[in-house]
Amino acid sequence: MRRMSIVMAVAALDTYMHRLIVERAYVHGSDELPGSLAKLEFPFDALLGWVDEAKVAARRRPHKSRPRVALKRQLRDRLLRETFQSYANVTKALGMAGLSGNWQTIGKRFDPPLQPDEIRDRLNSIVMRRNQIVHEGDYRRLDRPRDGGLNGISVSQASADINFLEELIDAIHAV
Repeated sequence: MRRMSIVMAVAALDTYMHRLIVERAYVHGSDELPGSLAKLEFPFDALLGWVDEAKVAARRRPHKSRPRVALKRQLRDRLLRETFQSYANVTKALGMAGLSGNWQTIGKRFDPPLQPDEIRDRLNSIVMRRNQIVHEGDYRRLDRPRDGGLNGISVSQASADINFLEELIDAIHAV
């Protein structure tokens, strides 16, 4: 349960970052989109399908075409191929949401305040542990394994990691 709680907490961060990008995608004009969002690649068939849907909707009576709904769906589908868990990827997501360069402000929201490099180190260590759990079953890495064994994890470790991620999401949300 401790391991699963860390996995779920990291998933919560990833989900929050996806939603942040989608929700903030429309706060910018088309000429002022954040660079990483403006350059996001979409498969041509997805865009062609969206255009076809918009064409049909525009000809339907009454004219209640909502092309942004289809675009939002395409954006969500495209973002599902990306993870925003590590510091570098959360930084990328913040850029896509138009919030790049805010790590100092985010760090000030922690109690006690943290520097960006402290956030980076802590977040990356939590994500590395999550990856060990998910991809390696959290088994100890041994050159010459004799007895298989799991990495230890205490209630206090799991709680501290979950609390950090909660505080990070709250800090990003506040900014």
